[in-house]
Amino acid sequence: MTKLAAETLLRALRQNPRAGSSTLCRLLSGVNRSTLARGLGVLGPQVVSRGAARRARYALRRALRGSEASLPLYRIDEQGRGHEVGQLDLIYPAGSALAFTEPFPWPLIDDMRDGWFDGLPYPLVDMRPQGFLGRNFAHRHAFDLAVSDNPEEWSDDDITHVLATLGHDQPGNLILGEASYRRFLENRRAGDERLLTDAQVESAYPEFAAATLAQGIEGSSAGGEFPKFTASRTLDRGKVDVIVKFSGADDSAAVRRWSDLLVCENLALETVGHQLQVPAAQSAIRLYAGRTFLEVIRFDRHGDFGRSAVCTLSGINAALVGSAAAPWPRIAQVLFDAGWLSTDDVSRIALIWWFGRLIGNTDMHEGNLAFRPGLALAPAYDMLPMMYAPLRGGELPHRRYVPALPLPDESRVWQQAAPAALSYWRTCAEDTRISRDFRRVCAENAQTLTAAMRAFR
Repeated sequence: MTKLAAETLLRALRQNPRAGSSTLCRLLSGVNRSTLARGLGVLGPQVVSRGAARRARYALRRALRGSEASLPLYRIDEQGRGHEVGQLDLIYPAGSALAFTEPFPWPLIDDMRDGWFDGLPYPLVDMRPQGFLGRNFAHRHAFDLAVSDNPEEWSDDDITHVLATLGHDQPGNLILGEASYRRFLENRRAGDERLLTDAQVESAYPEFAAATLAQGIEGSSAGGEFPKFTASRTLDRGKVDVIVKFSGADDSAAVRRWSDLLVCENLALETVGHQLQVPAAQSAIRLYAGRTFLEVIRFDRHGDFGRSAVCTLSGINAALVGSAAAPWPRIAQVLFDAGWLSTDDVSRIALIWWFGRLIGNTDMHEGNLAFRPGLALAPAYDMLPMMYAPLRGGELPHRRYVPALPLPDESRVWQQAAPAALSYWRTCAEDTRISRDFRRVCAENAQTLTAAMRAFR
């Protein structure tokens, strides 16, 4: 193909990204497929192709921070072994193309099946640093990574750069880029040096909390969420990775309330697992140096360095459903109708959602429900009565507990969730790790829910 013809093909690809052979032949004034194939060959690595045979489509490669190299995508299995599962390319003018080298374990629709994504593949978007830990990460690394210190402002290219550079310990089991994979290998080399024993935890957790707060991250409990850190430690069951939320260390009303809510979260997860018979993250309360610590065992980490896949409802909904601000059960029903979610998991999601409503959990956003490949519901987490969280200025809200009541087609699941919620409020009312004032609130809520259950019979 002549130089002019090459420029014509480049122009056609710029104006028609992800075009197939027939479209390109038509746009190029009737050029036949053989001539087109030779032209694409001349352009070489400038062109990204995905799809087999007549499904093949083409787009121009887009550079990331000056580099046009493909980014390898790795999977870490439950034994800690790495496997290359794909190659990611950015495409012009936006989006990405993933070449699968093993079956993709998450649902795909439309062009995704051939590897085309309007942004990043949604499991990678779900891995981005976010929440308190994400802001902490951005605060520490923004300068070196040349990104904003607010991860909410990151573009898809920023997220790709961050994951490919320092994304060796993100949620789930994927690692993007050779640099991040090498960091994972460095962590493996450190071995048991990073593990905390029971004897070390009592002094280490307060030190970690102080170091976390010294970062000066805005938000945390003052903004309606707990500060937290991650750690690796040994328990009777062996080595585990944990996320640790913690309260302040003074005796202010706000700090006491945050401490109460950490205990309440621990009790809520136990109730979900034991009474609702829905898998829930394992957790424990630790009281050290005037702080309350909630230690939650990560269900995406296994043994020394093993990992397993996980993706939140937020990532799945945005990519596959697009139901803005819909409650969990409604999105779950759409996933079931599409053939991705089992009847049992639809029921479990409705059950924990109603339990959450009946214990005053006003923070059941899509990031607080996760799935394993399949889709299969992952253990419940972040379940607590957030309606009682201190306000931004530290003031305690005076909120009246009004149990949510079901529509007729919701009555069966409500009647399953309500006894567990009642048991939960009664347990909280008797737990002496919770302040006397909040135990009184829990006892009153138990009475209120009892009356609602009687009226609803």
